[in-house]
Amino acid sequence: MTHSLLLEGPRLQLLNQLVYFEDHRARFLDEHYPEQGQARSLVEKTLRIYASVLEDILEGVTFPDLHAIALIGSEIEIRYLDDGSRETYALVLPHAADPDIGRLSFLSPLGFQLLMARRGETYELDLPAGVVRVRIEGVRFTQGGETA
Repeated sequence: MTHSLLLEGPRLQLLNQLVYFEDHRARFLDEHYPEQGQARSLVEKTLRIYASVLEDILEGVTFPDLHAIALIGSEIEIRYLDDGSRETYALVLPHAADPDIGRLSFLSPLGFQLLMARRGETYELDLPAGVVRVRIEGVRFTQGGETA
């Protein structure tokens, strides 16, 4: 099987995400952030940046692109730098979230900070329990962030 055929599914998934956030951005924001304010503005800005990232990837999507940056539908392996422990999460849309099995809404405190994180980079995450330093050890696009 050629690489172009293997990329057909991921390309379609990313295109669906792009269309979803372009066509339904206002409704999505109204549903999750009904009040105008700083939180809604931040999410709206992030969605615009995310759409731009998707457009860039779709121009010449390759396997390395899909495994270099955390997208909705990616599994992300992080290593906590304070104790070396590791966890894997899948970033999904809010309706598909199930924290008990590691499926995080990209709008959750952790998910939002992991969205667009890059493999190999170190980040300070501001979590309810405090600030933690993590390294993104792996990213794998699995198409788990369905838009329908």
